Order: sequence, then C-alpha cells, then structure tokens
Amino acid sequence: MNTTPDQILDINDALVSDENPARENGTLDYERCARLHNYIVACGWMAHHGQYTPDLDAIASRRWYSGMDDEHIQATRERLTSPLISFLDLIYESEQEFFYWVEGLSIQSCDDSFLAEDNELEDEGKSRFIVIYLTHVDFGSHCLGVVYDQQLHRASFPMTIENCESVEPVDEHDDLWFPLETILTNWIHMIDLGKVVPGLYVPDGSDYPTSRSQTGLWSWLPYCDAQVDSTIATMERYSAAVESRMPPDSLLSISAPLFTDADLDAAAVPQDCFIRSLLTRLKTPRFKFIAPGLEVPHDKEAFARRQKFAHIPSEKDSIPGVLLFAAPDRTVNLNHEIRWLFNTAHENFTMNDGDPVPTGLYSEPTCRSNSDSEEAGFRLLLPFALRPDYSDQAARTSDGGLVAAGSFTQLFQHGFHPFGGEWRSQRLERLFQRWTELIEAGVWIVGPEGVEGGIDKFRDADNGNDAWMDYCIAPYW
Repeated sequence: MNTTPDQILDINDALVSDENPARENGTLDYERCARLHNYIVACGWMAHHGQYTPDLDAIASRRWYSGMDDEHIQATRERLTSPLISFLDLIYESEQEFFYWVEGLSIQSCDDSFLAEDNELEDEGKSRFIVIYLTHVDFGSHCLGVVYDQQLHRASFPMTIENCESVEPVDEHDDLWFPLETILTNWIHMIDLGKVVPGLYVPDGSDYPTSRSQTGLWSWLPYCDAQVDSTIATMERYSAAVESRMPPDSLLSISAPLFTDADLDAAAVPQDCFIRSLLTRLKTPRFKFIAPGLEVPHDKEAFARRQKFAHIPSEKDSIPGVLLFAAPDRTVNLNHEIRWLFNTAHENFTMNDGDPVPTGLYSEPTCRSNSDSEEAGFRLLLPFALRPDYSDQAARTSDGGLVAAGSFTQLFQHGFHPFGGEWRSQRLERLFQRWTELIEAGVWIVGPEGVEGGIDKFRDADNGNDAWMDYCIAPYW
C-alpha cells in the first residue's frame, strides 16, 4: 500500500462521492482512511520542503508512536479496537500541523467528555471515544478534536469540549457523526479547491492583518477562485430553473452580466473580492423576483443607494456586507445583532441603533485575517424576528438546533460545523442549491415575474409541522 510517491498521491478512487460512498456497515474502512490520511501528510510535507514529490522514506520515519516508550505504546494499544489499530499501523505522522484546524495525531481517550454515553467496550478495557486528531491550541482553550467512536465506528469533530453539546447524545445527532473517510475527504476537497492551502505564507511587507488566516503550515483563505466558479454555476442553474417555469413571453430581454465594474464602483463595492468577481460574471436573471420578496437589481442606481454598509470605510483586508437582492421598501431597525454582524468589517461603525437598514440577501461581511472567515458567505436579513414567541416548532440551523429567539439573520445558517470551524457563515452556493430544491419541489411557486410571495413567505420557517426543514441547509463544510 502506498509504496511509491505516485501511489500516495493517486487518491481519487479513495475519495468519498455519490459514486463511491463511505462505508456504512458499522465498521472502519481503515485502508481507505489510511490512504486519505497519508495523502494529507504528503501534501503538507511537499509544501513544507518546497518539493513536488514526497520523500516516502522521510515521511515513513514518523509514526503515531514516535517518541513514546514501550509501556505507553502498549497501554495505548490496549484501549483501542483492532480496526483503529490497523488504521494507525498504516499511517504516517506529519512533521508539521496535520491540517488547518488540527495539530496532529493524539490517540487519547476522551470518554470523560461523553459521560452520558454507554460504553459497551468497557468490559474489554477499551475506551469508546478516542481523539484521533487534536484541535490546534489556537482555536480554543479546551481543545478536543476529531473524535472516533469505537463502538459505532463513526467520527465527529467537536473542536472544543464545549462543542460536545452539539453532537451528543450520539443517537440524537446521527447526522453529525460520519465515517472517518468522509471527514478526511472533505479536508482533501478543501485542499483541492484552494480553500485550505499548505505552505508558509509571508505577506508583502510587515503590516498585519493579512489576507488569510494561518495556523502553522496551513492557511484558510476567505475565498478561492473555484468558489467563484461554482457559485456562479449554481446561481445560473437556479435562474434557469425559475425561467423554465415562467411564461416564455414574460422573460426579460437581457443577456449582459448582472453588473459592470463601473456599476460596482458607484456602489462602493471593494476591488478584488469575492462578491465583485461574482457579480461581474453572473448572467442577469431574466425576471424580477429571485426569491419571495427579493428583487433582482435591474436598477443599478437603486442598488448603489441601498448599500448602507459598503459606503462605511472598512478596515484593512476587510470586506463589508453588500446588499445583493433587496426586499424593496422593507427595512429593519439597527439592533445589537445586526450591528455585531456588520461591524466585522469596519473600524468606525457610524450607524446608530434604531437607524433603518434595508433588508434582503447580503454578502457576508468579513475580516480576512479572522480564522473562520467566509467571504463567499451570505446573510439573509429579514424585516421580522424569527421565533418571536420562543416556540420550539420554529426555524432551525443546519444541525437541527433552534435559531436564537428574536434573530433577524440566522435563517439558512450553520449550526455546528461538522468538518471544522465555529463561526463562519453559510456559503452562497449552498443557499442557491437549497433554493433550487424549493423551486423543483414546488414549495416556492413561480409566476410571470419570477418567484412569487413577499418576503413574509420566509415566516413559514416558524410555522411548525416541520416547515423549518424547507428553510434549513444540511450540514456540510
């Protein structure tokens, strides 16, 4: 297995996909997981040494038990089941941080973080929960990491001990525990996209903040070119789904991109950012309403006037929130939640509580040097509060948790991040994937002007009877 550099880098047949799904029969696919692990080790090694080919002799010299005495090695092995031991015997240890969020191998019991869970392996002297990869100390003071459940042979990634409340009881959070190969595949996908980048990054000059967040060898980029491409493709598929359901004679005669650079200059949209790259390439939708109550910005002057946040000076390497699709004539008073969210990008936030804020779909305001920024993200700012009566039959986040009572911005957002991170917004690409499903399922109706229903249609998320499921995006990275 992986006896040559070409073999260790030839990973496509091991990646999880619809055509090549993860093992779901309650056992660990340890050979597949070892291949995925060793690929990430090789990526890190090549970046660290500036080489295009990994030195397998150098990589193989580091194993999970390196530096342990025999007694410690034996004690560790005794707590592990045979499949996990087989995985460990096939993998290499990284000489630097293994991945952006994790320092490297840990192989420590964490049963004391899951005290409410039964351990059917206890009579055999085995731990049920093992931290395989330890969260990097930069991400929390009570680090945990990728936790492997030896009883169910599934893994989750509570970055800190406090995150455990999001993934237990285990039997009530089944959608947040995955085959280990699924987590490793997602990390490799981020590397291949260019979202997570191995290699030491030195910014021009010495001034900080930088245009990315770096943890040791690995950097997290606020967006990458592949995200621009995939988001455009997803949004144009959505527009096509809407247009195909409209009367042909009601389609607008438009073929140009949604915006020119001059249009965005007038709206104070920053240069060289995700949202400018998106809007200058996106085909203009041939209808008025892109979602219930949200208008396509055919009027460029009105678009520029509505940019309350883009016109506020932003900090270096920060990108303000841009109002993409407005709910015309619907505003909400600036409050603590909205201020906290949009202030991310600004040094001097000049608006006052109570000032009217245009509602609609915004790009995510970001500070690029933050560890969990997502410039390709969004916030749907509503003119009404979610869960105003604190109901349990109401809007929920991706992990099934209730949105905060009184929130104006949490619809369609992440809850627990199952593949790493804690705070970043949901991606715009994922939103339009979900909206396409709502169109195709007939949850949203299309008429002569596009998607019908005012912005109050989004109140359906609070209507009980599992209506929230239409307004929730499944867990993903």
